[in-house]
Amino acid sequence: MTFAIVPGAVVWSVIAGVGVVWLAVLALRSGSGALLGPRRVARWLFGSWLSRGIIIAAWGAAGWHMFCQRP
Repeated sequence: MTFAIVPGAVVWSVIAGVGVVWLAVLALRSGSGALLGPRRVARWLFGSWLSRGIIIAAWGAAGWHMFCQRP
C-alpha cells in the first residue's frame, strides 16, 4: 500500500512546522524583545478592521479549500 501526499498537505505541514519552530525560538529567547511574539502579532492583526476582514476572508478560503472540495 502506498501513500501519496497532496501538495496542499505539504503546504499546511510546512506552515505548522514553521509555527512550531517560531514558538520554540520564542520560548528559548524569552526576555529579549527582538522577535515578535504571539501577543504582539495578535495585537497588530486585530488593531484595525481591515486586518480583521482579511483574516476572516483567509479563514473562509482555507475552510472552503479544506471542507468544500469534491474528491
